[in-house]
Amino acid sequence: MTNNYIVKTVAESLQLTHKEILAIYNLEDKEITAEDVTDVLRDETEEKFILLIDEGLTLFLNGLITYKRGEPTKKFSKKRDEDLTNNLVLKKLRIAFNLKDEDMLEIFALKNIKLSSSELTPYFRKEGHRNFKKCSDSLLKSFLLGYKSYINKK
Repeated sequence: MTNNYIVKTVAESLQLTHKEILAIYNLEDKEITAEDVTDVLRDETEEKFILLIDEGLTLFLNGLITYKRGEPTKKFSKKRDEDLTNNLVLKKLRIAFNLKDEDMLEIFALKNIKLSSSELTPYFRKEGHRNFKKCSDSLLKSFLLGYKSYINKK
């Protein structure tokens, strides 16, 4: 799964315009152009498609947190691109969308993934913790698609 897919799916779920995506990046003091946003959101087969690197996704997710929740009183961790994992993406989306365990479980259930609260927690543990569990691409994709259904249901 590409970083572009994550941005596209989140943007579709929240019905974000290109202008709003641009504003999200600007919240992280990242100046990009409207054309850059268009190129990131293009289909991979299109000529002007730009593959979004981890740093670009991190900036988007951090900006999304600020966009959805307001300016944090305490700066949250800004992991560098080499540290970006599916677990961190899931965690940042959870923060941005202000989701509780029950919400997360409901979102996964919408994609027929049955998890208990104790099965969900390891995905938010620090890597190296004895209960840490790696989030797979398919689990993250299910969350993204489940969230789309979840907010349409609300």
